[in-house]
Amino acid sequence: MEGSPFFVYNKDFMLFGTQHIVVLLLTIFSCIVLPIFAKKHLNYKQQLWISRSIIVTLVACIIAYLSILIGLGKFNYKTDLPLDICNISSILIPFLMWKPSFKAHEILYFWVLVGTTQAMLTPHLYNGFPNFIFLKYWITHAGLTLFIIYNTVVFDLKPNLKSIWKSFAVLQGYILFILAFNYIVGSNYVYVLHKPPTSSPLDYLGPWPWYVIACELIGLLLFFVVFIPLWVTSRKNRSPITT
Repeated sequence: MEGSPFFVYNKDFMLFGTQHIVVLLLTIFSCIVLPIFAKKHLNYKQQLWISRSIIVTLVACIIAYLSILIGLGKFNYKTDLPLDICNISSILIPFLMWKPSFKAHEILYFWVLVGTTQAMLTPHLYNGFPNFIFLKYWITHAGLTLFIIYNTVVFDLKPNLKSIWKSFAVLQGYILFILAFNYIVGSNYVYVLHKPPTSSPLDYLGPWPWYVIACELIGLLLFFVVFIPLWVTSRKNRSPITT
């Protein structure tokens, strides 16, 4: 594996550089075209096959990434376990959404769209294409976004206002789990114990625990933001037809 561009670390990725813009455009294109095509031209069995194909791709990507790190001797259980929101969502989706489920979707809709939007617009990423970290990062985040939008449109799984609070409540359970895990193993997943060692937007949100509380409030606000498209479409559907 030594010497292969796929495995060698690099610093080729630039924020809003060519690689960044290309993957963003491909993600947007896929999130628009695939759901519309499937909704209009495919039957339920075919639609479900696409949904499950995305699920398998996400899980395979996580497994491949961990396997490569272990093979390179660079795996660290304090930093590399798939415990952040996007990775843990990828792992849970096969169990929760192999068959489309509104109860699972109304939780994941907000987790994924808020988490992946931030991660794709301001990625914490140094390695560029074709490094495996670059591929894992974008397959996971773009794939999750595509999966959620696809299921929302194709299977009419549309969360409501109550879903925002349900999703936020489950998020609190997740944060408590991560907090306990970090204390036990000495890690800092999701930065709930202290800020990252490098400069980050968290520097503007005050010391611990205030920056954690601020992030939660910002997250809740963003839950409402990603709900806006559903609210707009639901109002259009309820609008009386006038002649």
